[in-house]
Amino acid sequence: AFLFVRDSVVSIDTVKGSSMSPSLSASAHESGEHDRVRIRRGKATRNLRRGDIVTFWKPHKPDEISIKRIVGVEGDIVYPKRGYADGAVVVPYGHVWVEGDNWRKSFDSNDFGPISKALIDGKATRVWRGW
Repeated sequence: AFLFVRDSVVSIDTVKGSSMSPSLSASAHESGEHDRVRIRRGKATRNLRRGDIVTFWKPHKPDEISIKRIVGVEGDIVYPKRGYADGAVVVPYGHVWVEGDNWRKSFDSNDFGPISKALIDGKATRVWRGW
């Protein structure tokens, strides 16, 4: 029963990398400590808003999960900082625009565009620092 709850409702995952620094795992490179986040699945992914931190299946590597912040929801106009487009982009219906808090170290919607909500695995609801 625990496995079902972990896979279907909630999990605790380790944040590796610096793309979400300073919000998550800010001191990982200096101390080696990584933050842990509680990820809610299911209903938690229905009401997505700007500012939510979500995990999602990478569109370019579908066997890997990433964690980023939603900065645009369907209908929003976003201005990519690099790569994906030279001008304004309207986030399509059923999609979100995600970015890492550390734009210098993040591979995100600025590189691959908006992601389908169907790729979203869960939403971060709690953080434990350097655990």
